[in-house]
Amino acid sequence: MAPAIPKVAIAPERWTETLYGAPEGGLIKAEAGKLGAMKFDPSHWSRAYLQCIGRGVPHKECAAGIPDDVRTTPAGPLAGHRELSSAIACMGEHGDPDKCAAHFDALAALAGFKEETKQTTTEKVSDFCGKAGYKLLGAPMLLLAMKFVKVK
Repeated sequence: MAPAIPKVAIAPERWTETLYGAPEGGLIKAEAGKLGAMKFDPSHWSRAYLQCIGRGVPHKECAAGIPDDVRTTPAGPLAGHRELSSAIACMGEHGDPDKCAAHFDALAALAGFKEETKQTTTEKVSDFCGKAGYKLLGAPMLLLAMKFVKVK
């Protein structure tokens, strides 16, 4: 019997788009500029171990004392925040996004997202006047001129 062709969730021609893009409903886009800055040194552990052994330190002490590689990509802006860890813990415990809505709202507030509010007419007029600036000073003269000009 011939093996079945594996089912792929993401087509290979969309892999680049998936890596550098974001889902339709996603609020945060990938920072493509930082993806090239990622570093991994596969020889870090062996080099540190060999240097330790070369100093005459026993194997057990060398294996326990190898330092972490510090040349890794820095963590994102949300790393280390309590809101992120509590949202991850909630999803791990419950697995239901509806039960973790409060944690997701705290994450959205931490990231700087705000709910859209409907502007009142006064706020719309105020914004328009702020954008128009000094050009709005001609409006009273235009209204005065319209008293004397009759449009047929």
